Amino acid sequence: MKISIVFSIFFLSLTTHATLLDKIVAVVNDTPILRSQINRMKSNVEARRNISPQIYTKSKYNTKELIEIKIHTLLLRDKLNEMGYIVSDERVESQIKSTEDRLGLNRQALLNFLKNNDFAFDEYFELTRASIEYNLFLSRIIQPLVSITEQDVKREYFTKYSKGKRLSFEYELVDFTFPKEKMTKSMLKEFKKTLESFQKNGILPEKFAAVETNDLGQIKEDSLNDSILKQLKKTNEGSFSEPVLLGSYYHSFYIKKKDLVESDDYLKKRNQIKGKLYQEAMISMATNWFESESQRNFIKYID
Repeated sequence: MKISIVFSIFFLSLTTHATLLDKIVAVVNDTPILRSQINRMKSNVEARRNISPQIYTKSKYNTKELIEIKIHTLLLRDKLNEMGYIVSDERVESQIKSTEDRLGLNRQALLNFLKNNDFAFDEYFELTRASIEYNLFLSRIIQPLVSITEQDVKREYFTKYSKGKRLSFEYELVDFTFPKEKMTKSMLKEFKKTLESFQKNGILPEKFAAVETNDLGQIKEDSLNDSILKQLKKTNEGSFSEPVLLGSYYHSFYIKKKDLVESDDYLKKRNQIKGKLYQEAMISMATNWFESESQRNFIKYID
């Protein structure tokens, strides 16, 4: 009888301990995320980062961040399955074999590498599946939403890389003019914003009825006077300049195009800047996507 009681208490203790280890820390729809899974992720983050740097972008993570990675994996898997993209075991095995061939490893050498990095093969298998799914997520869902224009690249270059460099520009301009004699101080302050609104909705207030436009076409900067050039240098492509008084008229120039002329430095940095902006846009778009999906799914964190 005593032996039975002692055994029961011992068994209950083991069960309770196992329950504590595998406590549910979050639920995504009907899928639980266990504490033991998160603890295991925490124990070999460095190996995970080496194997899947697109998912594990940081060297250190707190518990909440690791739970979020697990949640994101489940959300994008559900979305991909819904779209008909199911990553089978065969595809994962093929990817692993391709990696072995690329690195010149056989299966035993791979297993030894994983063991030395405290990583089980089944963990590696599932992380490979998650990596394939993440790449599918980026290529099928996120990339179609990202667009980096030449104007974006130019703006980044002007802002961060052009300081201290003598740059020469060619402009395509539309000149908006208004008589000085009809312009009051308050109207002058409103002039640029009024033109911006007029461009969007085609409505021009009565007090600005005397505005005239003149398409100047393409003009190199050495053809412009200093007062105009000073404003154009500070104005981005697709925007209006601040008003400039020339003789008896105020002028605001709309820049249809702003091109660098014979700028080797810009040409060298162009692809680098575009790649950087594209990567930043991808990360931002992916973050927004996960936030949006989180709102559409049942997600519960459990203390």
